[in-house]
Amino acid sequence: MLRGERVVLRAVTRDDLAALHRLYEDVETAVSAHETPWAPEALDQALARYDGRRPDPANVSFTVESLPGGEVLGSALVWGIDSFNRNAHLGVSLLPEARGRGYAPDVLRVLCDYAFRIRGLHRLGLETLATNAAMIAAAEKAGFRREGTRRAHAWVLGAFVDEALFGLLAEEFA
Repeated sequence: MLRGERVVLRAVTRDDLAALHRLYEDVETAVSAHETPWAPEALDQALARYDGRRPDPANVSFTVESLPGGEVLGSALVWGIDSFNRNAHLGVSLLPEARGRGYAPDVLRVLCDYAFRIRGLHRLGLETLATNAAMIAAAEKAGFRREGTRRAHAWVLGAFVDEALFGLLAEEFA
């Protein structure tokens, strides 16, 4: 387990899937977080996919829990890990009841600590919709710098939306 000030990041278990599946059932959240078209998926399908998963060294998923108490708050991910160039990307998705409560910056700091200190990465990227003010604020609080914008990059609920690009280098992480 990886501990922050307000959260714990730990391995995803089968028991987490019912809570985490709520993130996928929230269509507006799901289409904002994934680059593939949303399609309905029953919890049984998610459980079957989980049961058939194989280790993927380029993508490390976590369940986010609150401290204290252990309430499941959402999921976090270090994805696209490139061991040669020593870079990766971060993703965070919190359940609606956990949003706006200040958890995201702590989740990002814990993910950065894992990526830099444990995995030995040099650079982390974070991409979010330019309309996602909460994630932009969390990224900035965690030390990420805005590096640019991909104009009209994401198709979200019937319209193209800009994507904000952020980066953080290991030596910038405090």
